[in-house]
Amino acid sequence: MKIMQLKRYGFSILVTAFLVIFTGNAFAAKNPSRNIVDGKVDDTFANNFIVTSPYWQVDSGSYTFIAVSHSSLSGMASQIGVKINAITSTGAAYDTAESFTVTSGSTQRVFIVPTNHATVNSTNITSGAFLAGTTDFTYGHIRATPVATHPWQKHAGGYPTAIGHGAGFRDSTTLTYWGSVIIEANTTGFAMEFIGDMNDSTTPAVSFRCGSRSGIPNHAIDSVSPDCNVISSSGVNLQ
Repeated sequence: MKIMQLKRYGFSILVTAFLVIFTGNAFAAKNPSRNIVDGKVDDTFANNFIVTSPYWQVDSGSYTFIAVSHSSLSGMASQIGVKINAITSTGAAYDTAESFTVTSGSTQRVFIVPTNHATVNSTNITSGAFLAGTTDFTYGHIRATPVATHPWQKHAGGYPTAIGHGAGFRDSTTLTYWGSVIIEANTTGFAMEFIGDMNDSTTPAVSFRCGSRSGIPNHAIDSVSPDCNVISSSGVNLQ
């Protein structure tokens, strides 16, 4: 039975990954694309502001664990907000999305669990973020988006500021994401792959990042810097 379940999980991973990579717009109000000035529109961002994982699962004997870490690199805001959705294979939310803030040098733990898990729950793990739904076998993909409306604008002291004044980007793609699906019966599992985070991403081309301030929604930025250091978004384009 375990062998058959693992085969089913493996097949599901391939199918889900195919759908995520080639559709890229599940659970979204518009079709995401790469965009330098894409703000928060109906909880949707361009692909270069999204981090995704092609597979998660829960059932009566398994759950999913994710960690989101702030590496405190230069250019990152000291606090970066993230919103994580666990989207099922049917395109529905497994539970209400979890939003949290990751501070410099810290890691936020996220658990996707069956309803009323006996040990992995908010009572036993008070610092964790939890998405809890049915106890039935469920799988899907993860989508992480910024909490900041315009994550490419540098911020300091809670307001947009000119480039190079001790500010940092509130861009959730600059964080590090890692995790695994845990099979509880034998305390094993398999690692999750994340696409679009600091570990496997590319920065938009210089020609795409440079230009006039046309379309910039907040004019606190006086002008576009010659080094094109307006945005730090590094997520991949899934289309």
